[in-house]
Amino acid sequence: MLVRATEAMDQKRNRLTIVVATMLTLLLAVACADSSSGYDGLTLAGRGLVMNVSDVQKVDGLTYQDVDNLYYSVGPMNPGNYLVVARVTIWNTSSGMLSLFVDGEAAALVGADREPIFALDPYQIRQSLTSEPHDLGQYTPLLWGASALPQDFSITGWMAFEIPDSADIKALEWEHVDSLTFPVSVK
Repeated sequence: MLVRATEAMDQKRNRLTIVVATMLTLLLAVACADSSSGYDGLTLAGRGLVMNVSDVQKVDGLTYQDVDNLYYSVGPMNPGNYLVVARVTIWNTSSGMLSLFVDGEAAALVGADREPIFALDPYQIRQSLTSEPHDLGQYTPLLWGASALPQDFSITGWMAFEIPDSADIKALEWEHVDSLTFPVSVK
């Protein structure tokens, strides 16, 4: 009888150990899993908005299809320069309706010399393409122009900057609604 009681206790202990191990494994898997929101980089909060800047990288150019159903490319205007793109997300966390106007002065990349390199207007410096490019829309939607952002909503888009090859970029500075500085490194 004592042997059966000991065996029953051992079985309960083993079941409990399995349950605890399973729960710890699930907890670890959830903790290590990628965030479903897809936001990397750095998120900062101002008084009127919250922003995330991520995926800051050097690219040869970007392509997109506009509302006219034509294809366009954006690349550096000056020889020896390259494009840097940044993925920007803006959340309206405090205002009933946030009016955004993203233009060449809303954001700038700055280096050690503190000289601002303002965002490019991708609709003004674009070049028409005759056919669909193989990399169409890799850096779209573009974040440019006017947007009305209701409270608790967000907008995500890409911004482009033309950078001299010698530039050592240290930060992206945002100057619309709030002033926010994001330390960045260009990949």
